[in-house]
Amino acid sequence: MTVLLGGLAAIFFGIGDLLGGVGVRKSGRPGSAVSMAIVATIVGTAVIGIFMLFMPPDSIDSSDLWWSVLAGLSMSATRPLLYLGMARGPISVFSPSFALVAIVVPTLIGPLVDQNPTMYEIFGLIAAVPAVVLLSGEGRVPKISEVIRSPVLGMAVVVGTCIGVAGLCQSFVDDGAGVFPAFMTLLVGSAVLPIVSVFTPGSVKPDQIVLRHGLLLGFTSSTAFMLAAVAYQRGSAAVITALICLCPGVSIFIAWRLLKEKVALLQMAGGVFGVITIIMFALGS
Repeated sequence: MTVLLGGLAAIFFGIGDLLGGVGVRKSGRPGSAVSMAIVATIVGTAVIGIFMLFMPPDSIDSSDLWWSVLAGLSMSATRPLLYLGMARGPISVFSPSFALVAIVVPTLIGPLVDQNPTMYEIFGLIAAVPAVVLLSGEGRVPKISEVIRSPVLGMAVVVGTCIGVAGLCQSFVDDGAGVFPAFMTLLVGSAVLPIVSVFTPGSVKPDQIVLRHGLLLGFTSSTAFMLAAVAYQRGSAAVITALICLCPGVSIFIAWRLLKEKVALLQMAGGVFGVITIIMFALGS
């Protein structure tokens, strides 16, 4: 069940990434990425809030609240930096770098907080490394010298660290809290992102394209955050984060089938490693 929840979260994150990317590309305005994030976050907060009215959490204590707030602060810092890093590029350096850091952070810290992976899960984490590099590397593997000299490497490390820390925070929440951590994550983002927009070049006032895509992104991302929140409460933060970082594979598949974009051989190879990762995690659970 944990692997299924994490896998479904990756699917909805992948759909959302594609929707957000297409919307920002069509809008073409400076500031449209942050505008998209604000619209999607506010819509997602409302969606999860309504969901909680019909399916409220079984129990929430003070530690659940504070861990959820910390996760929200970490993710709020991530979203604008993520869009900025993707815009500055090269994506083939930025995307694999932040994904690998996101996987490494809970993998290293997990054993210190009694989140010890099984042997199958260790094999899955090993397979996840080439999977995320090949899937998100735009059909090529960047040279080490290129990564080290990249102006977005530092930003990628920050983004990946924030994602990994947010996952760890959510894994400390009791499973009775349900989707409450997802609600708090987006609620905090709804408060922080407008402040970030003040320092963003260009107008962040949403146009019709941003509103349409942001509305759809709000529904997909809220579903992804809810699935991820429940998965983190049931499993290892390292495993769930690795599953979520496979979301570029979903975006690539949809772009190939619906937008007729080409898929590189290396990305196909990354998909194979992604399947191996999921199988190992399923066996480990």
